[in-house]
Amino acid sequence: MIYYEVIEKKIIDNVYEIKIANFNVKPKAGQYVSLILPSKAEIPLGVGDYDEGNNKLKLYVESENLANEIGKRVILKGPLGKPLDFTNVRTIVGIAYGKLYHDLLYPLKIAYQNKIETFAKCIDCKLNYDEPRSIEDADLILVSAPLQLLYGLKVPRKKTLVFNRWVKMNCNLGVCGVCEVKGKLTCIDGPFMRLDDLVD
Repeated sequence: MIYYEVIEKKIIDNVYEIKIANFNVKPKAGQYVSLILPSKAEIPLGVGDYDEGNNKLKLYVESENLANEIGKRVILKGPLGKPLDFTNVRTIVGIAYGKLYHDLLYPLKIAYQNKIETFAKCIDCKLNYDEPRSIEDADLILVSAPLQLLYGLKVPRKKTLVFNRWVKMNCNLGVCGVCEVKGKLTCIDGPFMRLDDLVD
């Protein structure tokens, strides 16, 4: 756990964008960090972006209350979680809903940089990729959407990974077991988890 300087905090499309300086460990696609509010809470946040040349980390916060807790310095733990495996992935599709689009920004950027054909379908939001001609034909599908929408999602379950944001995560190290879902720990096996590991 290290204190980091907050160099910018602004609102973009009703979401708070937080820029952190001197974050020296490059996150891998699909990883997250934990924001620690001493004596209050530990909150997992997806990586919005990372500027490797300047070691700047970008995070997004939807809650105004949480954004107000973030001052000039923050304590972060991470990167944490299981990186996405892009081996043999030639085509990737991101599906996002509303404010949750930011969970997909960094993984899709890394996929695109790795010459993977990248598409996105954004419901009530915008991602800067073309819409897919066929979602079913993608090698990998990444989703960030409210839990209730997942049940009606018509996608191949075995190649669909969902950013799991509905479980409480306490330790973020796989010790406490609070984030267990169907025998898997979200903090270790996620935050992107197979759709069929989340919903029946």
